Amino acid sequence: MFGTSDFKVHEKNGFEYLHIATEASNAQNLILLHGMFGGLSNYDPLLKQIQGYTIFVPKIPIYELGMREISISRLTEWLRSFCEALDIKNPVLLGNSMGGHLALDYAQKYQDDVAALVLTGSSGLLEKDFGSTFPRRKDRDFIRKQANLTFYEDLIDDTVMDEIMTVVKSPSKLTNLLALTRDTHSYNMEEHLPKIKQKVLLVWGRQDEITPPKVAHMFLEKLPDAELHWIDKCGHAPMMEHPEKFASLLKDFLIRLENNANSQTSHYEKDRPHL
Repeated sequence: MFGTSDFKVHEKNGFEYLHIATEASNAQNLILLHGMFGGLSNYDPLLKQIQGYTIFVPKIPIYELGMREISISRLTEWLRSFCEALDIKNPVLLGNSMGGHLALDYAQKYQDDVAALVLTGSSGLLEKDFGSTFPRRKDRDFIRKQANLTFYEDLIDDTVMDEIMTVVKSPSKLTNLLALTRDTHSYNMEEHLPKIKQKVLLVWGRQDEITPPKVAHMFLEKLPDAELHWIDKCGHAPMMEHPEKFASLLKDFLIRLENNANSQTSHYEKDRPHL
């Protein structure tokens, strides 16, 4: 959801983002992608649990692009420009909800420049949303009830609700939101998933009502190299609802990813002919 991040917001070449640096010269690059109703603060709970990586959290321009420009494919090209502007090589892409959809599209289009994927409550196959219109967009109680489908427990305070209401009451912002919602439904990733050869960590809330458990099983079945982990008493945003558990799963995955890369390098060095 919305809210102000506790971390410093950086700006470069028109991009807004969080940047968590590390002194390690060979640290893995991570890009964390928020969802459609998300913002920079979504990953604050997780960022406070993980260290030792070079982490970027970009603000995705859902409301800045024109209605005819807004789509997952267009956002993929925007993400490519972001990586080029900040010289981010071979990142692990971590995406929640629409951010997962964006990560999947980026991975299948730029296969050689993605180290791995982490998907949590990802769209791209099947998802529930607010619908194609907002017939009760001025009804604060109704909107709050709909927004709370995101979480197992109510995490939405009045400040967040004020921001949500600002969006749904704005004709231009609402138009972009609905256009992107339609695109996430029409741009189904099923036929593309077998092409994604990177390792994929799936972290799902057992009580996710927006991308329910069957969606996680669909991703597990169709992605060539995926593993699935559940978090109980958790809805659509595990990194916000259970950041410690999510961080533990993420760190274990990244350690194994690094060990695998080191092992492959070692085998290459061993097998390489000496001149």
